[in-house]
Amino acid sequence: MKSLFDVATDLAKAHKAEDPETKAIYLAGGSESSAEVRLVEVSGSLGPSGEVLPFRFPPRSDLGVPYASVVVLLSAEDWARLERGELFLPDGWGSPGELRKIA
Repeated sequence: MKSLFDVATDLAKAHKAEDPETKAIYLAGGSESSAEVRLVEVSGSLGPSGEVLPFRFPPRSDLGVPYASVVVLLSAEDWARLERGELFLPDGWGSPGELRKIA
């Protein structure tokens, strides 16, 4: 089975190919003991929402994704607000400085 990090980078590449305005993709947590891939994606194709809304997806072993995944999509403005401490990631995801940039 692929590692969580390998699945995360595969998903990041696929998401970036679908949205060429994606500026950055970060992995939250990333521990191999985690049961899910947690991605924070910053895109120029989004307007600011002022919210951090996680989108959850079940595992799809048939597509090479053996872990559940959760994606937070942010505009550049919302990312800046997150960095300033005006918005927050879901509990257990850490702070923006703890995220690992993978794309």
